[in-house]
Amino acid sequence: MYIGELARRAGVTPKAVRYYERRGLLCSQRTASGYRVFDERAVEIMRAIRRAQSLGLPFDEIREIVQLLRKGEQPCQRVRLMLREKREEVARRVRELEAFDRFLTDLESTSTGAGDGCAILARVMLPWSGPRCVGRPGAAPAVRRGN
Repeated sequence: MYIGELARRAGVTPKAVRYYERRGLLCSQRTASGYRVFDERAVEIMRAIRRAQSLGLPFDEIREIVQLLRKGEQPCQRVRLMLREKREEVARRVRELEAFDRFLTDLESTSTGAGDGCAILARVMLPWSGPRCVGRPGAAPAVRRGN
């Protein structure tokens, strides 16, 4: 099949097919006029690559798996390790997001909103204490002198 049909059946663009071929994940034959011709296995390889990407596996790890499969190896242990590392990364990211959520909740409850000088800004922007702008918006800042 030609590149357009492979792309359509695998749910990718022809540009993606060319990219994966350049990176060594797909193999094609060339016709006398230079067109790429792929076999049925290329559709499954492209779909497998997309599934691996949806799991968050980086390109280099996907390429490693495909190369091992081409050699006839079953890289189950390696894939298991990759997935464990991905789960650890996800768990770390969840902890970071939970901490950020706690910070935002705490920050939101800081201000009563009634004449408190906006305690939220004070917590986020401190120790900033730059000059106050006087005049029209966009004008050069002027420093207010004490009276």
